[in-house]
Amino acid sequence: MYRFRLKPLFRRFAREEKGAVIAEFLFAMCWLCWWYVAAFAFFDGFRQYNASIKATYTVGDILSRQMFPVDSNYLEGLKGLYEYSIKFGSLPELRYSSIRWVDNPGQYEVHWSYATGSKPTLTNADMLEMQAKLPILTDNEHVILVESSSIYQTLFTVGVREGLEFNNFMVTSPRFSPRLEYELSDGTLAGS
Repeated sequence: MYRFRLKPLFRRFAREEKGAVIAEFLFAMCWLCWWYVAAFAFFDGFRQYNASIKATYTVGDILSRQMFPVDSNYLEGLKGLYEYSIKFGSLPELRYSSIRWVDNPGQYEVHWSYATGSKPTLTNADMLEMQAKLPILTDNEHVILVESSSIYQTLFTVGVREGLEFNNFMVTSPRFSPRLEYELSDGTLAGS
């Protein structure tokens, strides 16, 4: 009876040199293709993150130049500008807030806040958590806070994890008025 032995077959395969270049080429091409796709996904993620930062700063700069009260339609329009600027992502959310520093009791207070999507509005209790991120202000000085978040969906899941969330935090001072006012739907100003 003939016994099939693997050991001599492996030795013969190891000594064989025909077709080695093709095998190495295919092996190398697989790695090169993977590396190219991973590099594309990785750098596209950085490009999109940079776009979300620029869009957040653009929205904050537009709000800092406002001399008249803004309303919910105006702020929703700024969300549309943000979406157009980033050209990616699913369900971008923004939160606009006007905050001030009060010397007595020595804390930040929310003058008004408006949020899009499912993001909650900013409250005075939230201010304690983000106090370290906020600038030092004088008594009753107002600043505008713009927070944005969007989820980046990559074309390839190689090199970048799926559903990466970009969160941005931007504080700016009003340029042409002491504070930015928000007009409620009934025509009154918030925080007055």
